[in-house]
Amino acid sequence: MTLSVGVDSYVTLSEANSYWLDRNNTTWSAASDAQKEKAIREATQYIDGAYTFIGYMTSTSQSLAWPRAGATVCEGNFEGRTIDSDVIPAQIKAATSELALEALSQRLEPTTTDVISKVKVDVIEVDYADFTPSQKSFAFVTRLLSGLIQSSSTGTSFAQVGLGRA
Repeated sequence: MTLSVGVDSYVTLSEANSYWLDRNNTTWSAASDAQKEKAIREATQYIDGAYTFIGYMTSTSQSLAWPRAGATVCEGNFEGRTIDSDVIPAQIKAATSELALEALSQRLEPTTTDVISKVKVDVIEVDYADFTPSQKSFAFVTRLLSGLIQSSSTGTSFAQVGLGRA
């Protein structure tokens, strides 16, 4: 099976292989092509499910969050650069490759855990919140994507929030 960039993954097998070859990663090179392709698809799904991105999808029929239109990344003291609406940014490709390596050894999906929503001390009472997924966190991936992710409260990118821009 061949991965189709923009349809079911953000990187091709060749791109992910090149990414990890440049980093001399033996875990990635030891995996079969089928294992790698499965991992790339899982990484892509994780990214689309875990992050809300700046801009908007270019078509209602596209299956992935990228490419996007109206995505402007603020960098340092510069006003920012607009990402072309037919491009999957390098940060997305790098994040996908990073998560694909993780997916070779573990599921990326969140697991459901019990979260205490209420505690009463007298006549001991504990309430658990319903359906509380425990989101696995991949800090390096989040840093890679930081300029492309919307702040949940303002709709601006984390890079813009860090610069005090709203």
